[in-house]
Amino acid sequence: MKRTKGTILIAFALALLAVSPLSAQEKPDSIYLFRFVPEKDMFYVPYGGNDEQLERLVNVLQPDMERLRSGQMYICVSSYGAMANDTLTAARMAYLRCHRVKSELITRGGVTEAMFLTERHIPAAYGADSLRNVVVVTFPAGTEKVAELAGTEAAARVEAYNKEVLGEADRERLATEKKAREDKAAKERAEQERLAARQAAREKAEAGRLAAEQAEKERLAEEEQARLQNEEAAQAARKRQDTGGWYAGVQGGVPFSVSAFSSFGADKTRAGWSAGVYGGYCFNPLLSLEVQAAWGEANTSVRSCCAGYWLGSDGNRYEAAVAGMEGWSYGELKSRVATQRYGVQLNVNLLGLFATTEGNRWTLELSPQLSAVGTKATFRTIADNAGAMKGATRWHFWASGNVQADYAITRNLNLGIYTGITYLTGKSLDGTPEHLHKAN
Repeated sequence: MKRTKGTILIAFALALLAVSPLSAQEKPDSIYLFRFVPEKDMFYVPYGGNDEQLERLVNVLQPDMERLRSGQMYICVSSYGAMANDTLTAARMAYLRCHRVKSELITRGGVTEAMFLTERHIPAAYGADSLRNVVVVTFPAGTEKVAELAGTEAAARVEAYNKEVLGEADRERLATEKKAREDKAAKERAEQERLAARQAAREKAEAGRLAAEQAEKERLAEEEQARLQNEEAAQAARKRQDTGGWYAGVQGGVPFSVSAFSSFGADKTRAGWSAGVYGGYCFNPLLSLEVQAAWGEANTSVRSCCAGYWLGSDGNRYEAAVAGMEGWSYGELKSRVATQRYGVQLNVNLLGLFATTEGNRWTLELSPQLSAVGTKATFRTIADNAGAMKGATRWHFWASGNVQADYAITRNLNLGIYTGITYLTGKSLDGTPEHLHKAN
């Protein structure tokens, strides 16, 4: 195990020597390693061979004390791979370890603080676990390191001393090495500039591509919006066109009637029926006019107020039965009224008043109507539905108002539902004699 560590230390020292200035290369034993207990800042001299390294370093420093005092040489102290503990950060640990080594050198070697260059904490330990938690002392420190840590003026003094002791060959070699470093730095800068220029060109091209894509997307969106607007306009125009012109249809309903008799009779409610045809012309989405013909039947019976009256066979109403005359109590009868209607109707589409609903499949119409209506009542008994008496056909003027909702299932087919109320002029539609009740 000792042999392995020694091999690593030698390799580490040779690596440092290879990158050190020539002034450091004059002394073969210019690199010294001092080991520390992990997570401890105290400098134990007997630990890890530190005593041998310390003795060698003190012996090497003594001949150069004059040059150290005059600032022509410096001792560089660096901490590698320091690890933090519960109270100290790695950087603080490195700082304290460097000062522990310097204090020992000051005590044993007679050096002063001014002779040292203290380097910042170096976290990495060149990948070797055995080289962590060490302080490396380099003597003498190279000119570049002096310039970095002590300034250009101190570096100039060191450089001047080096020129005095180095030969011409060494100066040329230094110049060559410096030129090589400068050339390498120039190549690296050129490569960096080339890569930066290529990256800038690539980013510019990418920005251009994205801008072109965005412009294309915006153009397509504008075209799509224009197309949709044109389609909506065309569709609205088609709907307006489709709503115009002639039309025809059929209709049916379930009427309830109120006159002297009523569909809501004293005994029960009786619904009727109606069916008809119509044809018309649509002028625009708002107005249409149509003619209608319809036939049907209304079913009524007496109201609760009038059940005691008596209907004679002569068609007159009596308070009671008349001796020697055939007749029927109102409460025994029902009236079945056959109807026929011929009229004209105006339709006003409320949804056509608004641009947002114009041309919609839905329509909501208010429809006033004027018609001629014929009614013919037939009285039958409620008990056995036997015929009692037939009335003559009566003609009325019909005025009504409907509310109708339609939906266009297809272009040529509409389906709707309607309701309304109708008033008839003239005599009662159920065939009863006029008395008391005026509703019709």
